[in-house]
Amino acid sequence: MRQHAYLRITDEEGNTLDSIAKNLGFVSRTDLFTACAHLLIYGETIDGEPSIDPVTEQELKTLHGLNEKYLLQMRTFVQILDEIALPVIAMRGIGVAFANLGHDFKILMLERCGMVPEDTDIRDWLKIYQNTRRAKIIEYRTKQFASIIAREEE
Repeated sequence: MRQHAYLRITDEEGNTLDSIAKNLGFVSRTDLFTACAHLLIYGETIDGEPSIDPVTEQELKTLHGLNEKYLLQMRTFVQILDEIALPVIAMRGIGVAFANLGHDFKILMLERCGMVPEDTDIRDWLKIYQNTRRAKIIEYRTKQFASIIAREEE
């Protein structure tokens, strides 16, 4: 599958990139960027691709590692939400969950990942959770209201 990427660079910068790609053994800057993308995605180039210079390769591997840690944080955060926040989110919303459980989220993230995400990441992940777990949230809320109605009718 072919994807397209656009760069905001000058003609001179484009020519410099072409020279760099050629000097590193790439047929084109597209091949250079493909190798960079593979390093970011997989942490290594694909067999048969020329390698990029060691400094750039190390930087891209570092970025790949940081991205892996970020994704681990996000997955861990979703697990925490499933464990402790689903009822609050279902009944009161993500704003109330963040306001009341934000400190607990950070403590659990520190314990499980050794890292504490930024508040902006937590807010973003709460929105993602709300969207990806919508059916689960609606189901929980519906059961709770049905239970309340059943108790009131008794």
